[in-house]
Amino acid sequence: MTQQPDRSPKSARGKEKSDDRPLRDMLERLQAQYQSLAERYEWLEAMINYVPDFIYAKDRDSRFLFANRAIVLNNGFTHVDELIGLTDAEIHPMADAHKIEEVERRVMETGEADLGVEERRLRGEGWLMMSRVPLRDRNGSIIGVVGASRDISARKRAEELMSAQTKLLQDVARGVDLDLFLHEARALLERLLNGSPISFVLDDGQPAPIADEVWEFPISSRDGGRHGTLVVARAVDDETGLTEFLAGIAQTVGIAIDRHRDIARIAYLAEHDALTGLPNRALLNRKLGSMLEVASTEGRSLAVAFVDLDNFKLVNDNLGHVAGDELLKVVAQRISACIGDDGLVSRIGGDEFILVLEQSHDAVYDRLKTILDTISEPLTIAGVAIRVTCSIGVACAAGHGATASELFANADTALYRVKESGRNGIQMFSPAMAEDARNKLTRIEELRHAVERDEFVLHYQPQKDIRTGKVIGVEALVRWQHPTEGLLPPGTFIPLAEETGLIVAIGEKVLQKACCQARAWQEQGLPSLRIAVNVSARQFLESSLTDQVASALRSADLDPQWLELELTESLIMRDVEGAIERMNELKMLGVSLAIDDFGTGYSSLSTLRRFPLSRLKIDRSFIAEIPDKPGDMAITSAIVSLGRTLALEVVAEGVETEEQAHFLEQAGCEMFQGFLFAKPLPASEIESLIARLPQSLTGNAGQR
Repeated sequence: MTQQPDRSPKSARGKEKSDDRPLRDMLERLQAQYQSLAERYEWLEAMINYVPDFIYAKDRDSRFLFANRAIVLNNGFTHVDELIGLTDAEIHPMADAHKIEEVERRVMETGEADLGVEERRLRGEGWLMMSRVPLRDRNGSIIGVVGASRDISARKRAEELMSAQTKLLQDVARGVDLDLFLHEARALLERLLNGSPISFVLDDGQPAPIADEVWEFPISSRDGGRHGTLVVARAVDDETGLTEFLAGIAQTVGIAIDRHRDIARIAYLAEHDALTGLPNRALLNRKLGSMLEVASTEGRSLAVAFVDLDNFKLVNDNLGHVAGDELLKVVAQRISACIGDDGLVSRIGGDEFILVLEQSHDAVYDRLKTILDTISEPLTIAGVAIRVTCSIGVACAAGHGATASELFANADTALYRVKESGRNGIQMFSPAMAEDARNKLTRIEELRHAVERDEFVLHYQPQKDIRTGKVIGVEALVRWQHPTEGLLPPGTFIPLAEETGLIVAIGEKVLQKACCQARAWQEQGLPSLRIAVNVSARQFLESSLTDQVASALRSADLDPQWLELELTESLIMRDVEGAIERMNELKMLGVSLAIDDFGTGYSSLSTLRRFPLSRLKIDRSFIAEIPDKPGDMAITSAIVSLGRTLALEVVAEGVETEEQAHFLEQAGCEMFQGFLFAKPLPASEIESLIARLPQSLTGNAGQR
């Protein structure tokens, strides 16, 4: 039997130490964690205690679990332990405690926060903004409520002062009698200042003593002078912002005094133009009404004239608004000098004046001609010598209207006719103008309905290759299928569409219809034709034009090579760089671009070569009198030569005779369109026309 060796005491103690090490390590970690948590708690408690807001937590029985120092001190305690476990009923009056408990109970029962509620303080003066949210444990169960409130007394006081200031300003605006205004202002200020006496000392008066220490605020006048002083008993505690408020009140009182003392001046300004001093529209209406009554009773003549400066915007844009104002004052002086005491001159805004002349129909024109010539005399504005012209429209009470509104409307109509005719002239109203104006308004409404109902149809004019006789394309031309007047040509509505902006919507519809028709012809097995669509100036300026073209091509499933957009020469010359940018955007879609009505604009060879064009279209005005006018023949030949130089195809518009076609062929023009070959036709007739042509005379434009 083998004997086991004895274990010595030393080895046993070493074993114990080895076995205790994990426990000691754990204790050390727990102590470190506790120390860390304690430090964090101390930091958190310090942070919460130094926050000026009131922060607390309660259990579901509304007993305090925690409160920061602000809560403790506000409720008359010295340490938070004194508050823990208490309810509001043990601290506040029962009625206040019930209100608090009701809100907190609702938050705990619904789980919904109650945020941003403004309440008066329960202790002391002032306001608090209260917020209460549910207190939840780690499982999300509601175990109480957390509340926080912030002192908003300063803000509420500022609002109170601002409200008082606003009230006084409103009284000034309403024109409250000065004595009543000062009485109410004094009462309002004394209430805001808790009964401290105040006094308004006006017109160098001596202030009665109201307190040992006072504030004095000057009541200033509009011209920088002084109406008097606002005297206020000085408060023991200077309130932040109070002196600024009182200074503002003094200023408001000064405005009220100015208003009271200058009531006649205010009445004058209410009826006169501030810039020129002329009567404004209100005074004009009142005086003209009286003048019309006298004229009607006594059989006198009376005329109303609208005067509008031509291109006044150029003066403002180039010389500035100060120069523009100076020009208006000079014009007002010149008109007033011409009218004298024999009439009435009014400025109704902008660069528009209205004249009332007590003269007969026959004599008024000569008087207005004198005024027109006087206005256009040279003058120097902002160091620049200029000459301004005007347009005048006139209506006479004898036969053009019995009321001011009728005369205004008819004179304005006559003025519009002058502007249409080139400006710098005089136009007497006639009944036909009123009829034209009514018809125009009616036509505009009809045109709007036409856009909504899509009453527009397209006709197509074939384009013919001069040498081969082939139809290589068509130009899409819009017509209006009017519900009562039938098919209307573009000249009867396109100018009005341009003026009203409706051309943008019409142009988009034309683009869509043309692309769909081109695709439909291809699907019918007809030879592929290039279809040309005109783009208006308003449409070209639309930022969405490129997207509209892309959308029309995509909707019709049309290859872009079969679409051509025609732009007028004058359009692209308005802003060359902008036009080039827009044309390059369109060119990127794969469509071709042509200049329509070429020869009527002012493009140069150096400019023209920068445009990404495929074709030039010679304006019909150069073709119409060939061969009778050698000058037109020379211009046409030059355009054809220019097109060749720039590697552009040339199309002649408006070809109506064999002589014209022969000349164009000799000049080297490649294509033409016009009544000689075919007028604009509906789509079905285009199909019939192409079907009647020999196969050799139809072919793809893209094969050229």
